Amino acid sequence: MSKIYHIIFVSVLLLLFISCSPTKEIGKIYTREEANKLFGNVIYSVDLNISVLSELLKKTEKSIMFGLIGRQLIILDNNRNLIYPEKAEYKDTDVFTVYGTDVVSQLISNKESRSQSENVSVEQRIEVLSISTEKNTLEMGLKCPPLCPD
Repeated sequence: MSKIYHIIFVSVLLLLFISCSPTKEIGKIYTREEANKLFGNVIYSVDLNISVLSELLKKTEKSIMFGLIGRQLIILDNNRNLIYPEKAEYKDTDVFTVYGTDVVSQLISNKESRSQSENVSVEQRIEVLSISTEKNTLEMGLKCPPLCPD
């Protein structure tokens, strides 16, 4: 009986350790159809040139934050410093959606997912903010605050 308790205890500790460990990949890529079913339709969106986004990814480490504040696209680096546009007003309490830079790079580098378009769309849905190409949508970002990565 004692062995079973030890196994259960070790298993619980391992699960807690795995769930609390930081991950580099913040976000998951879905097809646009899957995203619409899971997260609802787009309320409004703002387009951003892929080459501009590629340059912004070079200005941050591990994560990038997107927000549509007053329907204006604002992008922050991993330390919540403004990187796009050059000037914008936002508050420390404004909630941004955090995605891992690796996952964003994967979304925009996949030529099959973007066909001929040179833009991505930052999309506000009912509860979430997504980033989409013509065929794929990046979702499952973290809300910062409260879940701001280090």
